[in-house]
Amino acid sequence: MGFRVLLFILFSLALSTSFSSYALGKLGHQLVCQLSYDLLSMPQQQKIDQLLSDLPTATKKLINKYNYQKENSDINYAKACTWADAIKRDKSFDSYKPWHYVNVNRDQDTIDANSCKQDCLTAAITFHSSQLAQSDSPKEQAQALMFLGHWLGDLHQPLHVSFASDLGGNKVNVKPKFGKCKNLHWYWDQCLLYVEELPKDVSPFQFLYQQLTANLNKVETPKWQESEVYKWANESITLVRSAEFGYCEKEGVHCLPLSNGGTEITLAYHKKYHQILQQRIILAAHRLTSILNKVL
Repeated sequence: MGFRVLLFILFSLALSTSFSSYALGKLGHQLVCQLSYDLLSMPQQQKIDQLLSDLPTATKKLINKYNYQKENSDINYAKACTWADAIKRDKSFDSYKPWHYVNVNRDQDTIDANSCKQDCLTAAITFHSSQLAQSDSPKEQAQALMFLGHWLGDLHQPLHVSFASDLGGNKVNVKPKFGKCKNLHWYWDQCLLYVEELPKDVSPFQFLYQQLTANLNKVETPKWQESEVYKWANESITLVRSAEFGYCEKEGVHCLPLSNGGTEITLAYHKKYHQILQQRIILAAHRLTSILNKVL
């Protein structure tokens, strides 16, 4: 994924779909973009719908395949925001792979404009915001729209703002409380949105969407300024550097690799950070909306 954020998680012990059917790369990213879409005005929604309806057939098929949908299904913004993960095997998009995250040194606890100037997550948000606003090409605008939604999700998944030496938590082993996620990044991408008691005939997306929608208006949509992206990234780096997060061990200003190489995900950890991740998704949705309000 590169939340890439944020974001883009499934779960019921009696799950009928495969475990890999949902991830922050899918469910989390879908939630961010659907909630953001809901916050937009009808003219803005119509512009998004038009851009997505004009996507090449091959792109629509790829998005649907990645989301386990029929290839001729309509593309909405929720599904379109998974596109940045769906293209990872397409070598023509290889240059975008580093855009899913921003790496910092282990003694760094803040993100600013000097942390990364290009080819990283914070720069990606600025770049595609500008492209969506300024491009005269509907194809470029559609791609910028899809990238932008994905980047906001990635930025709000804290481990997308972390350290290169452990691949943003991909080398931090975990004993999962729920699911099959074997490392910390994977757990945050996928297993952390597990719902213990999923109502019958209700999908994980429907259940979480209803929960998040009920809390959506408790947050105000900010006005977009490029400097805000660093504040949002700082929220993520602060989370991952905290002792409770289980990602690294503090030694002075350094956040060193865990001495035992991993951590156990307890029920208390899952419940606490499940709620925090839901809050991060809501923030990502409002902040994506703040950008789209300015550039659409």
